[in-house]
Amino acid sequence: MKLEVQILNIQHIKRMVVDLDLDSCKLTCVVGRNGVGKTTLVKAMQNLQFADTFAQTSPASIFNEQSSLVYLTEDAEYKFYYEPSIRALNSKDIIPDSVKRNIDVELPMPHGQRFNFYQNIVLADLDIRRSIVLEHYECPQELIDMLNDIYATSRFDNLVKIKVKKTDYYCVLLDDSKYIREDYLSSGEFFLISLYRKIKRGAKLIVIDEIDISLDAAAQTKLAAKLRGFCDNYRVNILFTTHSLPLMKTLNYGELFHLQEVDGVVSPYPVSYNFIKSLLFGFEGWDKYILTEDDVLQRFLEFIIARFCVGVFFKYKIIYIGGATNVVNLMCRNVVEEFLSSEKNVISVLDGDQIGQKHVVNFKNVHCIPLDSVEKKIYQDYRAGVPELVDVVGDLQVNDDKDMYKKLTGRKLMSEDQMFDYLCRVYHGELLQFSEVLKVFLDDPV
Repeated sequence: MKLEVQILNIQHIKRMVVDLDLDSCKLTCVVGRNGVGKTTLVKAMQNLQFADTFAQTSPASIFNEQSSLVYLTEDAEYKFYYEPSIRALNSKDIIPDSVKRNIDVELPMPHGQRFNFYQNIVLADLDIRRSIVLEHYECPQELIDMLNDIYATSRFDNLVKIKVKKTDYYCVLLDDSKYIREDYLSSGEFFLISLYRKIKRGAKLIVIDEIDISLDAAAQTKLAAKLRGFCDNYRVNILFTTHSLPLMKTLNYGELFHLQEVDGVVSPYPVSYNFIKSLLFGFEGWDKYILTEDDVLQRFLEFIIARFCVGVFFKYKIIYIGGATNVVNLMCRNVVEEFLSSEKNVISVLDGDQIGQKHVVNFKNVHCIPLDSVEKKIYQDYRAGVPELVDVVGDLQVNDDKDMYKKLTGRKLMSEDQMFDYLCRVYHGELLQFSEVLKVFLDDPV
């Protein structure tokens, strides 16, 4: 099932279009500056389920005569238009239950469904108490594992599920038939139980505004992995908004989207964690690291990326270490200590004269450029009589590759960029093929 949501002329939003594939069964995190339209999007999703959502949660002043909501599925179109007589959105289209059942939305306090659920729990307390005394309950092992893993504890081992009038309630058992109802747990714990209840209901899309608001930082770092597993197991999509950097850092490629506004048109774009960290929070950082031998190779790799890998997805940093074995050793230390990033986010790139060496052959994530080195290839071509280089050198005496490189750049006979350009032109095929290694690394969704 595919769903397109169009928000037109509501509040400051002239136009927002969000496309969702409910067969993808994945996490989608939407982030953006305050006021950009994240909560408006969530309310628009709930409006498909409850047509009075905006009337219950927003002032009438956010609408005008051009305001509308349009929902497009594969089979139908549903439109809500502003109706001046009621100063709200209205629709003559009948939205089938099959569509409503597949959408489950959770707004933050005080409008979220979990806050309205408190009264249900209170009313069910007598039945809950009776079931506990009679031991009429089940062990919700999946939920126990979720809570214990996220909070790194075992205190939920005695959690039980009690069904009252087709609704599941959860309690932690104590001694002597005493118990702690779910509404007496912390707000974060109660939220996670409510979220699990939604997942078990079988909706295709669960939308949650400000998912991190009740959770501590440690719990936030473990939440995405758990939810990702539920998306696979229950064939559900979970779309949420957050301001939590710890949570965003745990998201995979294709799960993080930035809502960007240009002249009132708001659009979601896939971004990386460090892009968001820099844009919204002002912190500098990189997603990927390339370790290399020296500053010349560092700048050559930057030139290759700019020339052959335009528009790479991840933010990256190239760091020269000094010495090929030192480069690989540092990369291997990072595998254990992760002081730069996780193993998949760090590679080594060495000069081509290192091909066949043990530190290249014996380790993954080590690559070599298809030239012995920038300096050696320039010198080799000069000695081979390439007119372009012979004319530049002229009567200049050069002893070896390092000496030639130093004299050409030092006397401004040939700039470093001119040498890089020469190599990329003359060895275009080899360097283009090598650039694919960098492009895959800087765009790799795995």
